[in-house]
Amino acid sequence: MTARLHGFFWQELVLEKEISESGDDGWIYQLPDETFGIITPLQSSCQVSGLDGKGRRSATLMPGEICRVAPNNPVRLDRTPPRRSAFRVACIQLPLTILQRTLEAHPESPVRTVSELHTLRAFDPHIASMAPVLLHAWRTGSGDQYALAAAHYLAEYLLHPFRAASPGAGGLNAEQLFTVRTYMETHLAENVTLDRLAREVRLSRYHFLRRFSVATGKTPLQYLTGLRIDAARHLLASGDDPVSQVGRLCGFANPENFARVFRKHVGCSPSEYRQRGQHTTPP
Repeated sequence: MTARLHGFFWQELVLEKEISESGDDGWIYQLPDETFGIITPLQSSCQVSGLDGKGRRSATLMPGEICRVAPNNPVRLDRTPPRRSAFRVACIQLPLTILQRTLEAHPESPVRTVSELHTLRAFDPHIASMAPVLLHAWRTGSGDQYALAAAHYLAEYLLHPFRAASPGAGGLNAEQLFTVRTYMETHLAENVTLDRLAREVRLSRYHFLRRFSVATGKTPLQYLTGLRIDAARHLLASGDDPVSQVGRLCGFANPENFARVFRKHVGCSPSEYRQRGQHTTPP
């Protein structure tokens, strides 16, 4: 059994838009409140227009490229002249709460504010390749935990574009990190072992531990504990399950251990946290 994080749904994370060769005059993409957007072509190229650091301008967005859209910065997508062929795009929408919490957790990030990420065009084949994977996962019924793991991973990737280490640099690569984090997020309530995580990325226990630590700066247990505490904070703030049940859902079989670890990370007990009525936990 895994914890279900209410309020975060696939349709809020990813959508698909198609502009045909006739009958469409383009599309103005206005982000939902409190979200950060990523647009990438799935089929053909498109023209994107809007404001960036150089003022109002247009750019041609090709497959393998992305447009990063900060809040309150609508962009317009049109067919690319002169042929004006039909195109399809995917839009990934990340909750600002996740990006902001990631920023606060990593003051060493080269990014200071979310608005700095806004750009009409950037070459990023990694994120571009993730878009169809996320759409497929949504359509085939993957759970909300998968969506949450993807959102957290994308936030880390956007804020630390050069931290996704390659095997040659001694760390897990971006795809391996995504695989491991997804497994952790979807098995929070279970006994997640080092051997199991290593098998997910086809490495020995020793090499996995070393490469994971190089890539993240944490041991797998430290990283998993952080995910469990984030999930517990959300469930405490948004639900009414008993504190002991929240602990079990997030992988803490012993209530005393849950209270101790929670206090170490958050600064108060789970009961105190709930009483404070926190509303800034990750979705």
